[in-house]
Amino acid sequence: MTDGFRHLHLHGVDLTVSVAGHGVPLIWGHGLMGSMAAEDLAAWFGWQQLLDLAQVIRYDARGHGTSGASASPTDYIWPRLADDMLSIADQLDLDQFVAGGQSMGCATALSAALAAPQRIQALILSTPPTAWETRAEQSAMYEQMAALVESQGTAGLAAMMAQQAPAMIPPLLLEAAPNLGAQMAEQLAAYDARTLALVLGGAKLTDFPPRDQIRRIQAPALILAWAGDRGHPVSTTTELQSLLPHAEAHVAQTLGELRSWPQRMRDFLTRL
Repeated sequence: MTDGFRHLHLHGVDLTVSVAGHGVPLIWGHGLMGSMAAEDLAAWFGWQQLLDLAQVIRYDARGHGTSGASASPTDYIWPRLADDMLSIADQLDLDQFVAGGQSMGCATALSAALAAPQRIQALILSTPPTAWETRAEQSAMYEQMAALVESQGTAGLAAMMAQQAPAMIPPLLLEAAPNLGAQMAEQLAAYDARTLALVLGGAKLTDFPPRDQIRRIQAPALILAWAGDRGHPVSTTTELQSLLPHAEAHVAQTLGELRSWPQRMRDFLTRL
């Protein structure tokens, strides 16, 4: 499989996919309202440090970045996004792969492991989102955000995010990127309003499966979280670590610990 970008048509949309490196296949999903470009700007995962031991396959999820969008909010719930991840593996002729992602991408990878356990060699779950008892409040926020987009467009949501960013973004991220709130607002302002409302509508509708289903996942898992983020509470990480039978978790409290993530991912992949 040659390195580079390609466009894969699956489940009614064209997804932009990047392939780089050689070794164990790792298919990675980004976070809600993010993209590969936004993730590269943040530079949390150090992809260049992995390319000698992993074939890193990243993509813009449907309704995000340069990928196409579909017309129903239910197309953006986590199990449907997992169908996209598995279909990418199909089109790239991968029988097995490591499934990973950040936030929404984390939930996508977990859903893929439930849908096709025989295909998932391992999991890398970064900043697990709200789930179960903490999900209702987050879903209500997504509903409010979607309504704001529908009434005021993306500019209205971008203005709100810029105003609230200091309270919403974990301190260690602001230490790494003091302008992160402004960058996030700029990215939101460039979004297509109709697509963003659909994406937020899907986020409102979705949640992790019951805990007993997650207990069945046998793939080894690396969980990477950070502290001080209501949208990605450490409680979800703690719960996943207790449920997944072969999981290790690391919670970054400082910028230095956050910067250790690429090496932790590298060590985990090496052990595979």
